[in-house]
Amino acid sequence: MRARILALLPAIALLVAFRAGDAAPDVTERWFEVLVGGRPAGWTRSVERRVPEGWRTESETRLRLGRGGTSLDMTTTGWLIENEQGVPMQGGRTQAGSGQSQRVTWRYRPEAIEERTVDLDRILDRTLPPVPADALAPHASEAQAKAKRASGASTIEQLVFEPAQGAVPQQVRAVREVEETIRVAGEPVQAVRWRLEGPMVPPGSREWRAADGELLRSLSPTGLGSIESIRSTPERAKQALDRAGSGPEVMVASFAEVDRPMSDPARLRRAAFRIRAAEGAEPTSSGAQTVSREGDAWRVAVDLDAPAQEATATERADPAYLSASPMIDSRDPMVVELATRTLADAPPDPRMRIERLRRVAGASLPRKNLSSALASASEALRTKSGDCTEHAVVLAALLRSQGIPARVVAGLVWCDAFAGRRDVFGWHLWTQALVDGRWVDLDATLTEPGVAFHPGHIAFVTTPLADPASDPALVRLVAALGALKIEVLDGAR
Repeated sequence: MRARILALLPAIALLVAFRAGDAAPDVTERWFEVLVGGRPAGWTRSVERRVPEGWRTESETRLRLGRGGTSLDMTTTGWLIENEQGVPMQGGRTQAGSGQSQRVTWRYRPEAIEERTVDLDRILDRTLPPVPADALAPHASEAQAKAKRASGASTIEQLVFEPAQGAVPQQVRAVREVEETIRVAGEPVQAVRWRLEGPMVPPGSREWRAADGELLRSLSPTGLGSIESIRSTPERAKQALDRAGSGPEVMVASFAEVDRPMSDPARLRRAAFRIRAAEGAEPTSSGAQTVSREGDAWRVAVDLDAPAQEATATERADPAYLSASPMIDSRDPMVVELATRTLADAPPDPRMRIERLRRVAGASLPRKNLSSALASASEALRTKSGDCTEHAVVLAALLRSQGIPARVVAGLVWCDAFAGRRDVFGWHLWTQALVDGRWVDLDATLTEPGVAFHPGHIAFVTTPLADPASDPALVRLVAALGALKIEVLDGAR
């Protein structure tokens, strides 16, 4: 399998998430239609209810998206219980799609967050840092925002804690812009437009609220087309999924075209490109890649014969590159057994050992397809299927299980032909291993003998993939998709 855009689905689901609304009666439910690139893609709803502990906020989002001719249905839910003072007590998130399902629950303690992930028959427990004292749970957040809007505030800044975004609270800033008339369910409605800013908010995001603070519409620009949610009725919102058909095509929309085609990259040792991209989504110096600024563009050089990029002191000391996570579940018995067996008679040379793990990661997923929805490493090994995302997380898990720091890279890969298009760069994930203080690129999807990586890769984001739903780097990347201009300077056909 080659390019895959839906590695970023948690970020996409986040963009259409919305906060629960203003303090309300004992039970309040709100429904929204979701559009991607102006086309129906599904629906989202929120429910806020009073419970003995205080308040329970729930959200549910159902999307249907097209991926190179394959239709993917995805459901994401979140819930959180907070006490009367707005302190979170417990919460959770589920993600399901293409026959896969993952459930995460959190129990909030003053000293730490206890996280449990259930994926098929696998259970992963982690202890995470506690919620900051100034972070606001959903009901408390909206009550505070309502009071500020009522007092005439033109700027509202909050540290918001939303279960759909994982266990990490996010800084959000809303700036009042103008009053204008919008259409909701076909009817004109007066609304106030607010600009949204924050690490997990794509640039240009807006929301429209009624005079009483009720959310009417939200919009987030991305390279896949704007992701939009519009207030609706339950009946009309549910019909949006039927109107979606096979879903808006997001993979083809994310392809990046070039000024001239590349030569066969598997035969190259080096390549160079000039790239123009949206601000905040620049390529990164990492592994075999170096990046320098040239006016309004970046010059990217990928050289397999040059020393790989050195890890920083912070990266070398970061435990995230060795820790198990819900997707890179390196402590799973199947992962550990496969890695141990693979290296049982391997020579001590670390380069030869990571190459063995790279080859076995690819061989362990014989069913290459686009129907997986962010499966964990252990789930991919059990189903023996996946695309580049599963290949990347399986290899990262195998490496970490053997004490080798590893991370995932999101970027572009050259495609001679894919999903009906020719000579394009498609979005892709691969793996990096930390060897002798340097990040070494490894692509488990490559099957040609002697080719572990090639210069047809362009790296944009590196991440330990602790939790995709709360990774700002992935959200920034979603905003840049489809908005790239690439010139091939060296390595053209």
